[in-house]
Amino acid sequence: MPSSEKIAIAAHLHVLLRRKTGRVTDTEWMATNAEYAAEIVRFSREKAAEEGHLDLGVWADRLEEIMTSPEARHRVPLVRMMADAVRERGAASPTAAAPVPDQQGARSVNTEEDVYPESGFIESTFGTLFGESEKHRERKPRDPDAPRYVKGLR
Repeated sequence: MPSSEKIAIAAHLHVLLRRKTGRVTDTEWMATNAEYAAEIVRFSREKAAEEGHLDLGVWADRLEEIMTSPEARHRVPLVRMMADAVRERGAASPTAAAPVPDQQGARSVNTEEDVYPESGFIESTFGTLFGESEKHRERKPRDPDAPRYVKGLR
């Protein structure tokens, strides 16, 4: 069964339990953890028998049925599939070219002057329009008497 159907059944049972018994459950955990789902099924059947809530028993049966049905084939994410294919291709050809280091990558911060002391943020490493990086700009100290907000509003 698709996980969306499991979550839908768990959510419906969650709403019924909340309205009829005051019990709050975790729908995502109920849809993924078989032990938790089995306990919620047991609790729902118990309350259905005690208090006469027939719909709790019906939805508990649906949850139990969907949790015991076999899972569909596990889908491998595309990124993992592509990474495996690249690894296999790289292992098949031992004459692969060595990677070229990135010449325009982000630079590391080695000195304190690269960090603005007021904010703690690193100076931008993006270049100008033509690819040249800007020189470090000196920031003026903030006037402590100047208003911080437009017209004093926050």
